Amino acid sequence: MPAEAKVVHDAVHGSVVFTHHFQDILNTPEMQRAGQIHQLGLANLVFPGANHTRLEHMIGTFYLATRFGASLELKEHERLMLLASALLHDIGHPAFSHTFETLIEERLHMNHMEITASIIKGEFDILPEGERKRIGNAISIPECLEALELSPREVASVVVSEHSVSGLPPYITSLIHGPVDVDQMDYLMRDSHYTGVAPGRVDADRIIQTSEIKGKRMVIRRGGIPAIEGLIVSRILMNTAVYFHKTVRIAELMLTRAVESLVREELSQVIRDTDASLMCRLAQAGGYAADIALRLKYRRLLKPSLVLSIADMSEEQRKALAEDIRRKRIREMEREISSKAGLQEGYVLIDTSHPEYIEGKDVRGKTEVPILDDNGKIVSLTKLSSIASAIQRHPRQEYAVLVACEERHRERVRQIAKRVLF
Repeated sequence: MPAEAKVVHDAVHGSVVFTHHFQDILNTPEMQRAGQIHQLGLANLVFPGANHTRLEHMIGTFYLATRFGASLELKEHERLMLLASALLHDIGHPAFSHTFETLIEERLHMNHMEITASIIKGEFDILPEGERKRIGNAISIPECLEALELSPREVASVVVSEHSVSGLPPYITSLIHGPVDVDQMDYLMRDSHYTGVAPGRVDADRIIQTSEIKGKRMVIRRGGIPAIEGLIVSRILMNTAVYFHKTVRIAELMLTRAVESLVREELSQVIRDTDASLMCRLAQAGGYAADIALRLKYRRLLKPSLVLSIADMSEEQRKALAEDIRRKRIREMEREISSKAGLQEGYVLIDTSHPEYIEGKDVRGKTEVPILDDNGKIVSLTKLSSIASAIQRHPRQEYAVLVACEERHRERVRQIAKRVLF
């Protein structure tokens, strides 16, 4: 280990080594801010151990990138590009991670990936006004990258692009957000560890050992198929057990509606908040926002009133619901149910699955893992694995539609929701 290197002790991976310039990145205010943002948003209301942060996840992603870089024997520039991209890939997340990201996109026309790219290039300051001056001068992220002889613009492109970046082989971007990437491998391992949900465990060692470069693509040798199947099964099971757990989703919808109630000028400042400062902002806003903040603080959540799976609905109902989702009529339905039940707007919430799942269509994506067959040909995992093929039709969550409200109104809302929805 180089003399100037330091070790960070990670709960999932053990010792993670940071050399000098990567230490500088780790110590930037932007990275330290990520230590104040829960990786799983409000999941700790259901899984009390889920208090890990975006900073921990980015450190873990960096660690896995170092292992892939060594195993694949990447060239030095490619290795540094991979490490920098892995370490910085989530630096633009708003408070509570993905919880109200859709709202930010709709209202402010930006997402966390675009914010991340702007931070990396030095074009956007994620710190609240005045805080940078009070903490004193600090080396910027572009300066850290330039010290590594990396282009901030190129690193930003790797972080946000799902396609190859000019001048870099496709396997670099694939390792950041491809069918087998360091991001999903770490978050599954980390989220499993902190929630205590066993299905999230991933055989990272086997995946790394069976990976290689073929042409300009990273592929997995056939002997690694069981480990890759384990990865994609872990992802779908964690979706059901954790990420789209009914109570977690209700809490997230409550927070989203509270943030939505803020005026546009204040909403533009929300993207700079940490979890704690956002909750203070909501409490100080008064009214609905303050009530929801208090309910979340003491876990006084809305309860499921109507929960329907795809099997519970006729084909006609499924098609109608999918069309309503695409036409963005869900909020209109919430208001209609609230009005007919005589309830205040914001206390009836609807969550739905993806419309393509509701319609029973295959959803392709990270199951299309390139496998190096024994004869030297590259084939898709779905051609070799019935497990991967079946998962293309597996919904992210158990329910197609969920309606939540205060417990005392559950039966009334259930009856009204059935009429409004169908």
